[in-house]
Amino acid sequence: MKINLLTVCTDAYPIEYAVKTARRFKQLTDFDVNMFCVTDRPQELYDKQGETPIVPITSPQNVTGWWNKIYCYSNDMPEGWNVYLDLDIVMVKNFDEEIRHAISKNKKIACVSDAIMWKGNKFSSSMQVFKTGEMVDVWEKFQSDRAVHQQFDGGDQVWTGKFLTDTGQAKKVLYLDEKFPKLKMNLKFHLGEKVFGQWQFPQKISPKIKMVDCGGRPKPHDLQELEYIKKNWHNI
Repeated sequence: MKINLLTVCTDAYPIEYAVKTARRFKQLTDFDVNMFCVTDRPQELYDKQGETPIVPITSPQNVTGWWNKIYCYSNDMPEGWNVYLDLDIVMVKNFDEEIRHAISKNKKIACVSDAIMWKGNKFSSSMQVFKTGEMVDVWEKFQSDRAVHQQFDGGDQVWTGKFLTDTGQAKKVLYLDEKFPKLKMNLKFHLGEKVFGQWQFPQKISPKIKMVDCGGRPKPHDLQELEYIKKNWHNI
């Protein structure tokens, strides 16, 4: 089965993050996968394709940062099933089973619950599975007044979660962690602890964990001392 991997690499993110994400996903999956990246630097991505061809999709004007994730819901994306991943997710193991489960349920969108229910919002945009066209109403609502919507407190995932709730579509969201609790664990809020104001992280993690989400700070490039980050990100 053919699927698409979608990423967004804009603003301060180095293109290398998009390349590593695509390369690691390709290494792990048994799907026939095409790689796409929404970016404000398409030429830079072409220059660094290497052995992992990634098709750049130029980000729309006047859409900044994480708001470009909502552009991934537009009909400008490739046809078929999409797996979207944030660039600060470190993939540890194959998670094709979870992707297949999401596809088989054929919901509007599948994701993993937000680690801290930020601003009372369960929906998380860090890892998503959806079919092109299914979420186009979210994109259309967003672009109806981009300038105003981009001021929404909480960013793209809180805005999207609120949209799904307000339109009565919240029940169409499949939360993969309810069946697969170890699919994606947040480095700070699931695995780490704060000691005297400083985050401390485990040197080893459960073999059942398939992805480690390094949202916020520190980012993967700052975490070479953790073997599971070094092996699955630095050495990719």
